[in-house]
Amino acid sequence: MPSARIHEAIVKELNVDQKYNELLLRIGTVSPDCWRNVEPESGVKDKYLSHFWDFRIKDGQANDYKEFYLKYFHKLNQPFYFGYLVHLIVDQYWKTVIDPQYEVVEHGIQGFRLKNGTFHDNENWWGYFDSLKMQKQIAKIYQLGIFPINREDYMDFECNIDELNLNGLFGTNGTLNYINTNITPGEVIEESEIYDIHQVISHIKETAEFVKQELEKLAMMKEENDAKMKIAVDIDDTILCTKELEDFYWQEFLKNHSNIDPHKQYVWGDSELALFWKLYREKMAFGKVKPGVKKSLQQLMNDNYQVDLLSARPLDKYASLKKRLVEYFEQNEIQYHYMNLGFHSKKEFLEEHQYDILIDNDLRNMKEAESVGVIPILFGKDESYEGYQTEYWEEIPMIISNIASLQNAKSNNHNTKIF
Repeated sequence: MPSARIHEAIVKELNVDQKYNELLLRIGTVSPDCWRNVEPESGVKDKYLSHFWDFRIKDGQANDYKEFYLKYFHKLNQPFYFGYLVHLIVDQYWKTVIDPQYEVVEHGIQGFRLKNGTFHDNENWWGYFDSLKMQKQIAKIYQLGIFPINREDYMDFECNIDELNLNGLFGTNGTLNYINTNITPGEVIEESEIYDIHQVISHIKETAEFVKQELEKLAMMKEENDAKMKIAVDIDDTILCTKELEDFYWQEFLKNHSNIDPHKQYVWGDSELALFWKLYREKMAFGKVKPGVKKSLQQLMNDNYQVDLLSARPLDKYASLKKRLVEYFEQNEIQYHYMNLGFHSKKEFLEEHQYDILIDNDLRNMKEAESVGVIPILFGKDESYEGYQTEYWEEIPMIISNIASLQNAKSNNHNTKIF
């Protein structure tokens, strides 16, 4: 995989046209790998999250930079976000196109060929020792300077990427300080035993051109996506039977904790409720799929709607949450386009991503969706609510079809000219 200095060099090549703040751009493009430096118990650490792996693809790593592009499109005018996107594209290109040029198999063993012709099979030596020499050369050629290592050193820094834990980026134990300390050129330039530096510079320029092409394709993909009616579907108590699990484990919690008052109405912030969630959160993450979900979501996708799943579950509170949810939905044959987790405001997310319809079980979300122009469908029954609602997933496709027909009729009437 490409090293930190290769990532920085590629965004510098791209920045000839983009004209971003170079320092923030370089920080953005090395940040996905800061997962390595996150301390245990400090939140999101998984590489798959920071690299947006698509676990529905089974052969090899697959950075789904399309997902990142759609989720954070409204931020891509900022250098940190743009650099982050470039990292995901570059990783995938090097894995599938560049790296195989250096890999060989000898006597059934996969390894790589040194410049002197000998075979080497120690991947760690290749990736973490010899490549440092080449990185120092790249840093000198591309004039990659020292990073300030503390977040407060950057006046214009902004990052609200749910899948990234910045604890691994800043500070003396962070990625930026590692780059400064280990792969900054010194007085003596060492030669790599694997790479010819001129070859690597050629790969850097080749990759930059590939990224430009991919950015054009991503823009076209988003246009096609925005042309569809976009449906956001809540996960807990809309797709999954979450409340039933909560009730079951609450009774178990009461049995095991005699000091808990079963008659008290606990609210967020109460220590008793915090303990309950700490003990049972993982067990309550995967309730049964509600009847009719599989068939209805498949029908919506067949009808060319964009179907995305949403949940505000905090990514730093669960173990490998997204990976496990993807696998769980695969086991239950639940079809969708993208799954978005961890955001802090459903209202803001719906508005930023211009969804047309929200399917949700929470009456509060109905009102918030309406306030930003999203048509809500309440999954459940509430006599006080006058909008679309149903207790049966089998009715959802017909409700959405009716909404689409009404929206098309309004659009046609609006575009009709009266002479």
